[in-house]
Amino acid sequence: MTTFAEPPPSAGVDDTCQLISEIIYSHFDTHQRSSDSTSKKNVSRAAEALHHDVRSFVLSNKNTDDEMTEEEVSEEVGAAVTRCMDGAMGVIASAAGSKKDSWAESVTSILELSAAFATASGKDELVAQAVIHRAVEYLSVEKDSIRTESCNMLGWCVENLVESSKPATSILKKKGSKNGGDAANTKQNSAASGWKLECILDVGRAIQPRLTDKIAKVRNAAISACVPYFSERAKLISSADSKDFEKMITSIQNTLLWIMTNDSSAPNRALVAQIVHVSEETIPYVIERVKDVDVKVREAALDSLRENVNLDDLTEDQRVEILRYGLTKRCPSTHAKAVELLCANWLKSSKFDPIDLLDSLNPVLNESVCELATEVIINMASKIDCEDSDDVGVELVRKHFGGPEVRSFQQQILKKRSITQSDDSELSPSLSFFLRVKCNAATNKVETISDVINDIPTLCNLLNSHVDKLIEFNKKEDEDMDEEERDAFEDAQNFICLQLIHMANTSELQEEGSRRHFISIMRSMLSRLATPDDLVDGCVKTMALAHDTESHFLQTISEILVDIEDDHSTDHDEKAIVVVRQMRTISILSFVLENIGGKMVGNPILTSTLQHLLPAITSKNAVIREHGVICLSKFCLLSEEDKIMGEFKPLLMQIAGSVEERVEVRAQAMLALCDLSLLHKNMLQFSDEGGNDESTTFKELLLEMLGHSKQGIAVIAAEVAAKLLLAGCLHDPTIVAWLLVIYFDASLSEVEDEDDVDGSEVKKVGSPVRLQQLLSIFFPTYSMSSLDANDAIMASVGPLLTIVNGKLEGKKQAKALNQWPVAKMVEYICYNVDLADKKKKEENIDETDQAELDEDNQVKEGVEGDHQAEDTAKDDETVVEASSTLLASIDIAEFLAEQGASAPTYYNRALAKMLGSASIDVDAEDTTLLSRLKSHAAEAEYSTDDGPTVNQIKKLLTVLVDVADIEEDERSYSSEDTSGEREEEEEEHEEKEDEESIATDKEDLSGEESFTTATFEENIEKENPRLSMGSLMKSPRLSMSSMKSAIEHESEVEETPSKRISLGAIN
Repeated sequence: MTTFAEPPPSAGVDDTCQLISEIIYSHFDTHQRSSDSTSKKNVSRAAEALHHDVRSFVLSNKNTDDEMTEEEVSEEVGAAVTRCMDGAMGVIASAAGSKKDSWAESVTSILELSAAFATASGKDELVAQAVIHRAVEYLSVEKDSIRTESCNMLGWCVENLVESSKPATSILKKKGSKNGGDAANTKQNSAASGWKLECILDVGRAIQPRLTDKIAKVRNAAISACVPYFSERAKLISSADSKDFEKMITSIQNTLLWIMTNDSSAPNRALVAQIVHVSEETIPYVIERVKDVDVKVREAALDSLRENVNLDDLTEDQRVEILRYGLTKRCPSTHAKAVELLCANWLKSSKFDPIDLLDSLNPVLNESVCELATEVIINMASKIDCEDSDDVGVELVRKHFGGPEVRSFQQQILKKRSITQSDDSELSPSLSFFLRVKCNAATNKVETISDVINDIPTLCNLLNSHVDKLIEFNKKEDEDMDEEERDAFEDAQNFICLQLIHMANTSELQEEGSRRHFISIMRSMLSRLATPDDLVDGCVKTMALAHDTESHFLQTISEILVDIEDDHSTDHDEKAIVVVRQMRTISILSFVLENIGGKMVGNPILTSTLQHLLPAITSKNAVIREHGVICLSKFCLLSEEDKIMGEFKPLLMQIAGSVEERVEVRAQAMLALCDLSLLHKNMLQFSDEGGNDESTTFKELLLEMLGHSKQGIAVIAAEVAAKLLLAGCLHDPTIVAWLLVIYFDASLSEVEDEDDVDGSEVKKVGSPVRLQQLLSIFFPTYSMSSLDANDAIMASVGPLLTIVNGKLEGKKQAKALNQWPVAKMVEYICYNVDLADKKKKEENIDETDQAELDEDNQVKEGVEGDHQAEDTAKDDETVVEASSTLLASIDIAEFLAEQGASAPTYYNRALAKMLGSASIDVDAEDTTLLSRLKSHAAEAEYSTDDGPTVNQIKKLLTVLVDVADIEEDERSYSSEDTSGEREEEEEEHEEKEDEESIATDKEDLSGEESFTTATFEENIEKENPRLSMGSLMKSPRLSMSSMKSAIEHESEVEETPSKRISLGAIN
């Protein structure tokens, strides 16, 4: 409960001031104790009662010794009300750490009464200004709950001022006194509006900084306080020449739009979407919130569009965008709100006519969105009169409609419509589309289809008439129509024909006579070269469904291709006819090859279609050649492997490797070879003899295209290489290096930003953005796929440095490294390698734990098995892998030593800086690799005269100062080998006492050695494939000390010197 401080003493009128204060305190105390103190009606009554008591007291003291002027009374009243506000804010300040429920009702009731008393009556300027100024002062305090309540109070003040600004009129006013009364009221209202406008402007200026407050609750309260500024009555306060009010409104609106887009608080974004003044400017911002990540924001945006925006206020693109993101199945609540907007607003404004609504959405260009909307409308019409419905959207729409509207809704949507119009009107795109979707969505298809389609011959006749109309339109040139109108008419007619074709597909063509008639119509349409290309796919697809078997369908397609060759009905010249004929053949075959099953491989009819395809591949037209290669790649997927290797692979290799061929055609040939390589492993089988094998040629071709000057070829080659590497067909460090160069090439992303491509372009093969996304997933996945892949990535450092050096040739400025940041590339390689190693170690630990658990559950059979397990564990401890940093440093130092003289100075400095900052643990790494690094670093130091480069290399050499050189290591190995041989000779000499015993000992030793050798190799092979004896000399990541320790350990187990690995082979 809030208590109020006593007023300060004032000279001359102490008693009167005290009484006024007591009246105000009494009313405030009574109001905060009432049960329903926060009700708007009760607050208004309490304010009127307080105002009445104060005025009565002033009138009772008139003409007395303690009489006060009106100004003094207003000042004292304002001071008393502000003290009540101070008491309420003091309660908030003293309630630190306590819950809001303990003080919220009391404080809210006092602040509401203060705002209502000061501004609701709208008569006392001094009291209103005193209260507002005190509330504005509280906006800058540190405690956020006080700022929040101050924002709420200022919002109530502005709302009361706006409400009280409406001029009062009386229905009993006489007509004769109208002019005089209006003049008096206008003068009075003008005087009142002046100070009210100043108060509103003061509040608006004070509220604006709080819209961007650091606390979300404060911003929420400030947003709510701005609601009255956008009401219709707020415009009555501002005079015609008041620019300050309009300027402030514009500033507040811009801030709210920024909040709706960028605020981190979802409730704040949702609140702005609800309250923002909807206009032509703000509608795009509200539509953008339909795509918000938070469901409450999306719902608020859809509610705002339904309540404040008419269908005519939106453009076609805006309507489609709202439905595309609103009618999503991923969020049921968003879908329900979009259904409510569609049915309760848009469809209702169209008088429940779905055809008119579809006309406004343009189904010709927005077919997918219109199909969603039509399905929703049909579903709503069938469920809206059902009492028990589990669809939330149906329940929301039902609240907006009464009984007559529900019946009108159902009658308009579900009434019978047919493709043949009774009034001889033409079939429109919207009507044909609605009928097609209605046939698809119908539960009782037989009845619905019979209403829409009388019979198949009628549908075919209507289809023929529209196709003939379209062909005649394309032949003649109508001067009354411009190009856009011609395109729109052609698109509409194509759309109608496609809808009719889809309707025939829906009818399922069960009757044999109808099915044969429809197939003949489709065949005649596909055989005519004048038939628009947009109808080809639909005709082939529907005709495929009309056949009972794939072989019959292929037979019909073969006959159609022959008919196309014989068609000369067009008026074009011979060259144009050849182009049209080849494109029609490719279009039909492409669809057939995409949708035919794998059982048709080697089918004679399918094989015979190749004769129609080969002329397109050898055509002089580049577009036809490109589509021909695409079609050929699909044909190869349905061909036998022997035929692919003997006929198609050499042809595709020739096309892909032809320098004179266009880029697009070569790219398609590369994609075809990639697909075939994934399907047939023999496509990339390397020659063991190292001859001119075709697979080697393909690899060289791939490397050539990765380094091509045209970005389109390089991007497609990179995608092909990524597929082959990830599939395990290749493990080439040079190819990996090229992928890294392309991935980090900054020029590719700059080209995409300039082109500003849309979403559909990004998804296409050859898009740099698509490639960036693929490679961002490729490198981590590839490094973890296998040890060979991980080693290939690690080994790509050397080729990478060489490739970047070639890219920098001729560029003298260090800014060139911004396009190819070699330091980031090497760091990225090490990161992926370490990530894969970490995952592999975790998997090994899990497997070891599981093996130990299984071993504990079993009974140990003998001591020999225990010794063998201990020996294997010792082997694992001796195996040490080199770090990725060390291996990368070796490659960098080797490059500086061998190619540093020909590389740019800034490039050498960048590489040397990497060496100087490399973190290498000398004690944990293998001494042989460290010696190798030291040798290369020393050679690099002597090969350059650049001071910064030398200084960085010296930093590395300082770290490696205690590492022995390679020659010393070799001498130590040699001495150990010699001493070991001498000991072996002495032992053998001492053991030669008896010929038979010597022979027996040798046999036993040989058997024991073979057993131990097999056991050692088997344990290493099981533990880690990368450490197998067969790959010891191939992988640089297996240290020399590890191999030496393994040999020594083997010697201890056998008690005799091992001859399986010679030291010479190791060196």
